[in-house]
Amino acid sequence: MEYIPKLTNEEIEEVHKHFEERLAIYRNKGLDFEKYRKFILDKVSPLDGNILELGTGTGYTTLLLAKEGYKFISVDTDEEALKTTAARLTYDEALANVKFYIMDATLLEFADASFNNVIAVNLLHHVTKIEKLLSEADRVLCTKGKMVISDFNEKGREIIDAVHKEEGRSHDHPILDEGQIRSFFEKKGYKIEEFENAGHWILIGKKA
Repeated sequence: MEYIPKLTNEEIEEVHKHFEERLAIYRNKGLDFEKYRKFILDKVSPLDGNILELGTGTGYTTLLLAKEGYKFISVDTDEEALKTTAARLTYDEALANVKFYIMDATLLEFADASFNNVIAVNLLHHVTKIEKLLSEADRVLCTKGKMVISDFNEKGREIIDAVHKEEGRSHDHPILDEGQIRSFFEKKGYKIEEFENAGHWILIGKKA
């Protein structure tokens, strides 16, 4: 189902302020989310053709892609997260570049080979059915398309956990093995490039 955001000016300002504060907290701990995503974009550019983002979350990757002028689809099961991201995009006058859907990334409602690029950044540590998600991502990606997968490494998880602990929260991580992710796509014939950024690993696959 397509998600159409309804936002007040107060909500937009509040979300912007909150995330500027969050960026500063993580930057001071050693995780610069903005630099990290710019690093990814530099490695994957150009993103020719259409784009599907899996796991909108609170919009760090969504915002960067939209501000760079890409027009794309982003999906998430959490309507509140979509609203938050829409507010961030609205603040930066980039909302028109993104179409949101409330959709489970393990049960995508798109036809086979629908997209030239599929991107999932910091999503997998929230997912229990990882292989199902990867299979769906592969299904909707066309031949010669780009698959971009990235998530926290051990250092990144330690920083995330420390911040959440200070706030009286927890941030559980399903077991996630970068090697298993790489192996999944290599068995399907992808040509894989690997990169490391402070706190994260990044896999970029070219579909055969």
